[in-house]
Amino acid sequence: MNRTLLPLLPLSLLAAVVAFSACSRPKEGEAATHVIPPAILAPPPVAMAPAPPPAAEEPPSAEEIAAFERPVAK
Repeated sequence: MNRTLLPLLPLSLLAAVVAFSACSRPKEGEAATHVIPPAILAPPPVAMAPAPPPAAEEPPSAEEIAAFERPVAK
C-alpha cells in the first residue's frame, strides 16, 4: 500500500463500521436502541419574591466631581 494512503486506512475503516451499523436493523425480539433518553417532567418553577427597589443614590459631591475631572499624569 502506498505510504500516503496508509494514514487514511483507519478513517475508511471507521466509515465502513458506521455505515454498517446505520444500515443494520435490530432483531425481532430485540428492542431498538435509543440514543436520546425520554424527557423527564420537571416540577413547576417556584415563584420568587420580587426584587427590592434599588436604593436611591446620592449625587456626587463637589470634591468627587473635581477629583474625577482632574487630568491624569501619563
